[in-house]
Amino acid sequence: MTQGLQGVAVRFGEAAAGPGSGAQAPFVRNAWYAAARAQDVGRQLTARQILGQRLVLYRTEAGPAVALLDRCPHRFAPLSLGRLQGDAIECGYHGMVYDCSGACVRVPAQTRVPEAARVRAFPTVERYGLVFVWMGEPALADAEQIVAIPQYGRPEWGVSRGYSHFASNYQNITDNLVDPAHTSFVHATTIGNAAAEDVPISTETHGDTLTVGRWIANAAPVPVIARYSGVTSNLDRWQFYHLKAPCTSWVDFGAFAPGSPRTEAAKDAGPYRVLSYAFLTPETERSTHYYWFQLRNFAPADVGVTREFEGLYQSVFDEDRVLLEAIQRLEDEEPDLKPVRIASDAGLVRLRRMVQQQLDAERGAPPT
Repeated sequence: MTQGLQGVAVRFGEAAAGPGSGAQAPFVRNAWYAAARAQDVGRQLTARQILGQRLVLYRTEAGPAVALLDRCPHRFAPLSLGRLQGDAIECGYHGMVYDCSGACVRVPAQTRVPEAARVRAFPTVERYGLVFVWMGEPALADAEQIVAIPQYGRPEWGVSRGYSHFASNYQNITDNLVDPAHTSFVHATTIGNAAAEDVPISTETHGDTLTVGRWIANAAPVPVIARYSGVTSNLDRWQFYHLKAPCTSWVDFGAFAPGSPRTEAAKDAGPYRVLSYAFLTPETERSTHYYWFQLRNFAPADVGVTREFEGLYQSVFDEDRVLLEAIQRLEDEEPDLKPVRIASDAGLVRLRRMVQQQLDAERGAPPT
């Protein structure tokens, strides 16, 4: 386990079996998932459901975040209905006390603590204003697996952020996040226009990261670029969707003068570049936490622009959410539906294959 990670490990899966645990849904568990905004985790007990498991989050008196399974092993009362005693939780049902490692340290009216009186503790780490929880084998929890964002925290980059809740399976959302083709139709009033409709899309993989995107040369700026850059003449525009399996996404979207060199330095110097990050966390098989923020290379300290961007991207994600929740309802009604694939689906087909390989690796299945 990486030094500095919070949470004392019990044997992987130890708390997942037993009465009332139920079957586990097919989620990749050896991954970091955003559990909450850092500002929302404090000296109070916060319940959160992740990968179908109920957790309780809080901070120790020294500050680090703690994540425990939200279930007392005695009679299965949610620990989130108890209270903090220093850095430990007192169960609100019979007063059993659990420290931040998940070990029971007190049973009222008896001196012996049953060996099985333990709850699972999950490793945590804080990055980018979020508290991440490792849901899998604790010994594999390496904070370096969280995507590196070199622009984050630099004064020349402004930040806008938010949270959305989708009543949809996370893979419907990740499909959407490796699909530049939909922007011309779903987001025509914000980040898309007709100029990109017939431009081919490239698909590449690098390790566990998929990149899907395209360049749109010498085209009219989309509404959001015209609004914030002030440029109304034609531009070269790029749109690249990156997704680190199973569900960390970032979209690199921007524009500069036609014929500019297609380098990182030229992108940074252009009139408009936005890196939009989304950390998707499955709540259940049919619902997803969606934590997001944008980094922009203009007006970094302008609070008004930040608020406008938060509203803009909330609107963009709401456009996606309406469609994806409708798709989920149809899939629930007819679970045997099989989609017809077209050329622009190459990225999502490859992504689903990558996630399946991660699931197979966790189960010890032979590679396909």
